[in-house]
Amino acid sequence: MVTRKRSFRGIIARRVVNVFITIFGVMALNFFLIHMMPGEPVLNMVPRDPKFDESLKFELMEKFHLNESLPEKFAIYLYNTITLDWGTSYMANARPVVDIIANDMRWTLLLVGTSTIFTILIGMVIGAYAAFRRGGPFDLGSSALSLFFYGMPVFWFAIILQHLFISHPFGLNWWPQFPLAGYYDTDTYGSEFRWTLPIMLSVAKYLILPSVTLALATVASISLVMRSSLIDVFTEDYIVTARAKGCSDYVVLRKHALPNGLPPMIALIAMYIAFIIGGAYQVEVIFNYPGIGYRTIKAIEELDFPILQFIIVVGGVAVIVANFIADILLLYVDPRIKIS
Repeated sequence: MVTRKRSFRGIIARRVVNVFITIFGVMALNFFLIHMMPGEPVLNMVPRDPKFDESLKFELMEKFHLNESLPEKFAIYLYNTITLDWGTSYMANARPVVDIIANDMRWTLLLVGTSTIFTILIGMVIGAYAAFRRGGPFDLGSSALSLFFYGMPVFWFAIILQHLFISHPFGLNWWPQFPLAGYYDTDTYGSEFRWTLPIMLSVAKYLILPSVTLALATVASISLVMRSSLIDVFTEDYIVTARAKGCSDYVVLRKHALPNGLPPMIALIAMYIAFIIGGAYQVEVIFNYPGIGYRTIKAIEELDFPILQFIIVVGGVAVIVANFIADILLLYVDPRIKIS
């Protein structure tokens, strides 16, 4: 027992070191890839006017350290990252990067976070029941739908939903209509968001189509993985033994099959949590939803390096940390994993 505890501490220590090395690699790769992008950010910041005073251009280059050499920029970038000083945006009215991302993150968490949490639970239930009733009508129907939505391009499905629920293709007057883009009715309630009941109801209405798009894709992948995992478990000898002892179907599923079918789900759920931090790029762009994904695309178009650096580093760190937590949880949940 003591040896296992020491081994467990040792493996955690080694993986923590690997986490920091990987994070440094992500930061370095992030910096050099972004600064190899073609184009000059300062050209997007100055007006395109022949009479423009060139002195302002040099002031902007000095302000944002754009006239430094690449090694100097990298040293400044590492220092600012370690001190959590992410600078200011090139384009968004020179606002601090942290303030911009914090505002966008709440909308991404609202869209992706809530839908993903509920759909993970729903997907696990569907996958477990489909595996338990393998070969039955529910299994065949749910598997077919899951494969359809799993292989379906998310952006295509988003566009289809927009056409179905906005343009009344079949002339049905009762067909529900939902907003095409945005996150609430700014024409009615103004551009300054406030936590009032009418605005929150408007937010909920704008969330329906993008959240449904994300939910169906998430449920499909979760249910397929859960079904595959449990089908393998149902072939094990201890399941046959439990049934031979007279255990009910519920006991076999709840106490014998599910605990042993969860390890693959832990890694998948960890990746979905990282996906929440990274944002849903395609959905946010299609629905013009002001989250992290939408901000990333705008930053690429405008060569807004501080925004891009922050988002990529945060997304990379989220994936690394999520995998680290999943590895540690698997050591606890699955005794078959050897500590070495």
